Amino acid sequence: MRLAVVAIAALLAAVSASAETAPTYTLTFTGTGVEHQLDQQQNIQDSGLCDSGERVDVTANLAWRAAWTGLRPAGKSALAAPSSIAGSSFSGSHVKDACGLPLEQAPAGWVAQATCSAALVPAGLPSLTLQSSKTSILVGVTAPPVAVPVGQACSINPRNDQLTAHVVVPLKKLYTLTNGASLRFRVGNAVSNARDVYAPSVDCSQPTKPYEGYRTADHCRDDLSWSGSLTVTRAS
Repeated sequence: MRLAVVAIAALLAAVSASAETAPTYTLTFTGTGVEHQLDQQQNIQDSGLCDSGERVDVTANLAWRAAWTGLRPAGKSALAAPSSIAGSSFSGSHVKDACGLPLEQAPAGWVAQATCSAALVPAGLPSLTLQSSKTSILVGVTAPPVAVPVGQACSINPRNDQLTAHVVVPLKKLYTLTNGASLRFRVGNAVSNARDVYAPSVDCSQPTKPYEGYRTADHCRDDLSWSGSLTVTRAS
């Protein structure tokens, strides 16, 4: 009995030592992108006359870096490092007019014009998921979400849910890496796979039904393009 206990203890020690000496890796997810949203609304009277409309034209420039350290081939987690959205910004304009009619025909107080330009702000943390098998690791990453700061004259809701990617990393290639060497995988909405369904363009229109003599015709389009890389680097 005592010999069995000793044998089990030795086996557990060996497993623990093996885990501690297993190589570790750092994951880095970087990317840049552009999102453009053009929203044109017209307030149309029951007679068919449009006397007030507005046009919001906004472009967001996206940039990010997220990293995780301490990944082991058989592990299910890694330690998140500080992320960055440096370089992420937006700019645009918001114009309210009389649908092409002389401006004095618009409702009182309606006509206005404003521009906006500011850095985007953090709206959460990046995410990482890992699924290990005998031959590979499925890595899922999502960029740090961003948002327009409060108080801007025009706005856009960045499609943060599209800034995500999944990559299958073969264990055979991981184990051949020397310290400091890397595997780099190209990602982005031009790189399609079964796990990531991207929508480069969406219809963001929200027309309204008639209300108090008016209805709103809305024509909105949002275009998003981004590219980046997922890099796996052997750290030890």
